[in-house]
Amino acid sequence: MPTGAKPPMELLKAFERTGDGVYAVDYNQRIVFWNQEAQRMLGYRAAEVLGRPCYEVIAGGDYGGHAFCHSDCPVIECARKGGTVENYDVRTHGKQGDARWINVSIVVLRGSSARSTLAVHLFRDVTEQRRVQAKASRALAAFPRFEGDLDAIPAKPLTRREAEVLHMLACGLGNKEIAEAMSVSATTVRNHIEHVLTKLGVHSKLEAVVYAARNHMV
Repeated sequence: MPTGAKPPMELLKAFERTGDGVYAVDYNQRIVFWNQEAQRMLGYRAAEVLGRPCYEVIAGGDYGGHAFCHSDCPVIECARKGGTVENYDVRTHGKQGDARWINVSIVVLRGSSARSTLAVHLFRDVTEQRRVQAKASRALAAFPRFEGDLDAIPAKPLTRREAEVLHMLACGLGNKEIAEAMSVSATTVRNHIEHVLTKLGVHSKLEAVVYAARNHMV
């Protein structure tokens, strides 16, 4: 570490109030920092996690449901060696047992030695995005007869409100739930849905979701 540079632990203060959840681990993968946003998202107070192994607290899994976090973490090892770690999604649970998907980025704060270097994990909740993707994937798998037809249909631009309705349809919300979420009447929601179907050139809400998934609209 260059002369006059701040020790890694002091630099962690910059992450105390960020929009992302942040936790930092030391050389032994023990949590040494846990900010307020991490507490809000996962429910654990700093006092409950500091000093514990990150792989026990996060206990993450991958897309296939296999354990991702463990004591010999390849992500941490890569960070220790100065390698670049791309952001990644991991399935974890909040304190109350609720499943969450988080997207994680890593910033390495180098110390005077490898053992004083910290790996800072910045994460954001992507549970809703994962739910939309999973629902769209199931819809695509269940309706192969639409293959080719929808891709050939040119979509007309949606208004902001129509795009919001389409997104909520992809999330599995019904008309009543959408109306409540948008603070509008059920009639207004039906009108928006009709406009969406017309502009996408489809005949049902499910076809609209399939079309939107294929064309990266949700």
